[in-house]
Amino acid sequence: MIKGQATPSQKILILAAIPHGLRLDKEIREVEECIRRAIRRDMFEVDIRTAIRPQDIRRAIAEEKPQIVHFCGHGLEDGSLLLEDDGGQNKPVSPEGLAALFQLHADYVDCVLLNACHSVKSVEAISEYINYAIGMNQEIQDKSAIQFAQGFYDGLGYATQASQDVFQRAFQEGLVAIKLENLSQAQIPVIKTRIDTDKPHKPMDIALLVKFLAPCLPFLLNVGNKAVEGASQKLGEDVWRKATVVWGKLQPKVEGKPAALEAATDVAKSPEDEDLQVALRVQLKKLLEYDELLAQKITQIMQENAESNKGGNITQYVTGNNNQTLGSVQDSKVVRDVQGNVTM
Repeated sequence: MIKGQATPSQKILILAAIPHGLRLDKEIREVEECIRRAIRRDMFEVDIRTAIRPQDIRRAIAEEKPQIVHFCGHGLEDGSLLLEDDGGQNKPVSPEGLAALFQLHADYVDCVLLNACHSVKSVEAISEYINYAIGMNQEIQDKSAIQFAQGFYDGLGYATQASQDVFQRAFQEGLVAIKLENLSQAQIPVIKTRIDTDKPHKPMDIALLVKFLAPCLPFLLNVGNKAVEGASQKLGEDVWRKATVVWGKLQPKVEGKPAALEAATDVAKSPEDEDLQVALRVQLKKLLEYDELLAQKITQIMQENAESNKGGNITQYVTGNNNQTLGSVQDSKVVRDVQGNVTM
């Protein structure tokens, strides 16, 4: 297992099945070697599961909570992946079944790579829920599959500009790796995306992010039935839902850095204190500048929220004493805070 040193890491879960006649051992070695060579190798951690059954996949993803899931094995012409059952017999898993699986884990899985023949149908189904899904549109030679994996992880480990899409860049590296060896096979890998990758990525607005999270942190750091109920009533269901999604991305990174966790805890105690908000902004900026993948995903979530309400004002209404609302939001910017007693 490859682990970063005192920095947040992106976990890659490699799932290998039905190794008969395939060089899966070589593919796994190539992936690990690419990560060891990567410029940003401290960002990655690799976990490997072999001879997997359908239930093994489900449990492995739930236990490891990876950002990248890499499957290597056989694929059938109908798009199914070929695994084993408890008796060691072939067990196809349909695209619909895989899509349902990844729907459960869409909060933290960023990319699924199905390095198996005819896997494009599964990729199309998975991309309904996962931002990036990569597969093969026909049969692919073992050597080409390994070359693609090598190029993809080389590309994922390269330093990129803030405006570059990390997974698209890595996908192109995989294609080039195949083209340099076998041009005809370079048409086989395909990438499907849940988001519009043609749109330029806007820089992360850390100030807006902290402003959004501040009134939510008292509830996010004290999650329980009563806390959730209180958050929905005070913040509104839409705001609370969005906050839990964003915090779900940030929480592992924040908890892995004591200074960031302390800053978040301080804001949770005094959400209106601007000095404490500044301290949290500093910590989140450091985390997100280092982890470009995380920054892109949170930016997309915040943009989706803004675009869904484009052209209008959003105002929360709550009841009770000493409640706080987020105020008005115009063109994705918080323009004022509202405090005090607010009655519907």
